[in-house]
Amino acid sequence: MESPYFYNRKGHTAVAEGNLEKALDFFKQASRLDPDNISYLDSIIWTLDKLGKDDQALQYYGKLISLQPRNTDFRLRKIDCLKKIGMLNAALDAYNEAIDVDPYDPELYWKKADFLRDHENIEGALSSCSEAVRLNPENPIYRQGRAEILADIERFETALSDYDYLVEHNPTSPEIRYERVKILEKLGLLDRSLQDMETISRLRPNDQTWLQIVAEFLEESGLPKKALGYYSRLVELNPTKAEFHFFRANLLEGLGRNREAMADFQKATELDPSNRLYRNDSRLSPTE
Repeated sequence: MESPYFYNRKGHTAVAEGNLEKALDFFKQASRLDPDNISYLDSIIWTLDKLGKDDQALQYYGKLISLQPRNTDFRLRKIDCLKKIGMLNAALDAYNEAIDVDPYDPELYWKKADFLRDHENIEGALSSCSEAVRLNPENPIYRQGRAEILADIERFETALSDYDYLVEHNPTSPEIRYERVKILEKLGLLDRSLQDMETISRLRPNDQTWLQIVAEFLEESGLPKKALGYYSRLVELNPTKAEFHFFRANLLEGLGRNREAMADFQKATELDPSNRLYRNDSRLSPTE
């Protein structure tokens, strides 16, 4: 009789040749001869996964976990398998079992929270995410995840606390500041929103995407003169982009600076003559 090592090696050769069904047979033969060998079981599971036979893989996950019951990585992989075949209640039970095995691993709570959020159990997701934050309060992913959940259920003041923490620990991230701006707006804290947006413009002084976001925010906040400076900066950075001239033209028109607006309308039309919107808005005469 051949050794389990022989069949395992034949299985890997079959994988290299692209014959997964044959490889699976060899890996199963190796495992029958050495049923407690984790490597052989893992090879069977890997092959079943590639073949899309997730329901069959479950029984091998059970054997794998019985051999190493405290290995949460195996448990998480089983959860992924359960999710793929739609066994969501079993997946949730498996998350709880993994947490029972290692109740001090924040990543387990985070993964459970992500699962619950995907399946619209927001309160459960919040509870699990908060536990992840409690165990590892410095992890920005957990903090941001909780802040997003809190925002979803309109607990804006509590969400703001998490965003304040995130900004304090990563003050140069425009993305985090912008997320905080959205919360500040919900709370009616316009002054703080403006401070964050102006900080973003200083952090990214030549980034056209961020400068446009800042300009639009200022315009929508009823601060056209401040917004004008940013639109002018966008034109300076990219003078051949028609829409920047168009945006500035509309703002200038609103400020009653019609001659300057006309010049920008004409420039937008010149740069993008096929755009009917620009032509339709070139309605000011130079004498207005």
